[in-house]
Amino acid sequence: MTGRGVLMAAGWLLAAVATAGVGTVALDVVGAGILGPQNQPLSQDDVARALETVPTGTTPPPPITPASTAPAPRGLTVPGGTLVAKCTGDQVELMSWSPDTGFRADDVSRGPAASASLKFKNGGTENVVIVTCRDGEPHAETAADDSGGGHRGRG
Repeated sequence: MTGRGVLMAAGWLLAAVATAGVGTVALDVVGAGILGPQNQPLSQDDVARALETVPTGTTPPPPITPASTAPAPRGLTVPGGTLVAKCTGDQVELMSWSPDTGFRADDVSRGPAASASLKFKNGGTENVVIVTCRDGEPHAETAADDSGGGHRGRG
């Protein structure tokens, strides 16, 4: 190795050591905080002193009340696609729908109402989907109308 190569290697090594040193110091500062160590564990004496300063006879915090249980949307698969609906009381609402490949959604009545509906169409095939609530859960009835006859299914 030439004198120039040794000099370049030494310079690179010096830069690497300096970078590691700066990084170590930076991590130490971040770990200790700008104003010094703030996350030190408390000793048993520190805890006892802190508890002595708590005034007695204070009002306890109010009990935590559970969050209201909002109705959960339910996914339904029907001929021609899928949909997501939710019931609030006896009212149903279509949240979203996705036609199967080759189908499209049409005549959407999303609610909230006693019933919601939409059609999944593919050429001459129309699947009319009517969604209602039963026992707080959305249920789908499907009537296929592709030749005047009707196929009824449940989702």
